[in-house]
Formats: sequence, C-alpha cells, structure tokens
Amino acid sequence: MAKIEVELDDNILEQAQWMTKWQHCTLDELIAKALKQFAVAEAPNYPLLGLFADDPESVDEMLAEVMKDRAAHPLNQRFGREKN
Repeated sequence: MAKIEVELDDNILEQAQWMTKWQHCTLDELIAKALKQFAVAEAPNYPLLGLFADDPESVDEMLAEVMKDRAAHPLNQRFGREKN
C-alpha cells in the first residue's frame, strides 16, 4: 500500500467530507471508489458509439446541418427580433 498526500481547496474538501457521510465511508475509501469508477477498462458497448469513428467529416457535416436547422427554427429566435 502506498501513502499519498493530496492538497484540496476548502470547497472541494467540504464536498468530499459531505460525500463521505453520504456514501458512509472514509475519505480514503471515497477516493478509491472514485478512482475505480474512472478506471473503466473499456467503454460500454453502445451500438452507435464509434459508428462514425472512421468518418469524422460526416459527423462534422451532420452537426453543422443540425445547428443550421436549430438556428432557423422559429422557436429558437429571440423575441422582438424581426424576421429577414
């Protein structure tokens, strides 16, 4: 087992102490739990995850189209602004 020293600002320390009470554990155990959650070996297998991994240009085009459509939608216009 290794011993480490961690420096936290007061707000983070207060949140960590609150979380130890909420999780019913010590600060050491809380940090270990957090690290275990972040240390996932593989991403969950979602069908759409990585579907366009080899084609980032298509993703860029789709997002540009979505943003264009979103901006043009009448409910997204600011009140009081005249239509062109």
